[in-house]
Amino acid sequence: MTLSNIVEFVAVDASMQGFIWAILALGVFIAYKVLNVADMSVDSLFPFAGIISLTFINLGMDPLVSIILSIMAGMLVGLINAALHLYLHIHPLLAGIVIMVALYTPNVILAPGVLSVAKDKNTIFTIVNGLINNLDVTKILLLLIFVAIFFALVYWFFGTQIGLSLRASGKNKEMSMANGVNTNNRYILGMMISSALVALSGALYAQMNKYTSPDTGRGAIIVGLTIIFLGEVILSDKKFWLSLVSIVLGGLIYWVIIDLILSIPSFNTNFLKLMQGAMIVIVVIIGQVKKKFSDMKLKKKFKSDTEKGEVTV
Repeated sequence: MTLSNIVEFVAVDASMQGFIWAILALGVFIAYKVLNVADMSVDSLFPFAGIISLTFINLGMDPLVSIILSIMAGMLVGLINAALHLYLHIHPLLAGIVIMVALYTPNVILAPGVLSVAKDKNTIFTIVNGLINNLDVTKILLLLIFVAIFFALVYWFFGTQIGLSLRASGKNKEMSMANGVNTNNRYILGMMISSALVALSGALYAQMNKYTSPDTGRGAIIVGLTIIFLGEVILSDKKFWLSLVSIVLGGLIYWVIIDLILSIPSFNTNFLKLMQGAMIVIVVIIGQVKKKFSDMKLKKKFKSDTEKGEVTV
């Protein structure tokens, strides 16, 4: 593979993968950063949504409708996940694991092996490609549109009264309850939105590749968290809209790194999961070091201002 081929591969593949996994990371972000839940159901929900989408397409359904149904299935999974925690008092982490394990059964029943789109059926990408006649460009543009729409919707929603109360419930449940917020309803809503976004990414991923399998989402939660942490390292500003932008940047940079690794001559892909695991550790360490230096800088500035008499106690 020549250098130009490598550059082309990285540029095209990183854009496609980065946009799809940024949507998944947005779902993980809502669960992990807003609700303080590491939702393990992501690993099975991601392929589940893709399998549902391709199954309906093969049955003759419109690809866009199949995506909508996948999103609805994801919302149902999020509702069940939240109910396990709220009404059966199962720890959120364990509830996610229960869902992850339980979804494996419908996944293997609907797709015992690799599930592919039938030759006479179209995905949303092949339909739009009839207008553009360049499949790579079609995939990138269509995924960019999905990213723009859903990231804008999330930003708008979390600026509403309900969205703000959802964020407040995640940060301080007791204070929110004291102010009359139904934190249970907010938790359910947050988990449904999170799972819906994961399902959307899974459906798009399956339609983009025109195939999927029950093992497609293995390690998806790690990828999502790595993208979030990587974005935070790049943009450490705490503004909510910048946090959303950082997810997109994190997704693109993450897949640039992965594609560069895959471009290494004779690279054994069996080591890819190990590399992904190592990457999240490295990103977390970089984030901690960056935070430590930032705290030291603030303390030094505070001490300097105190000595000058510019800070009053």
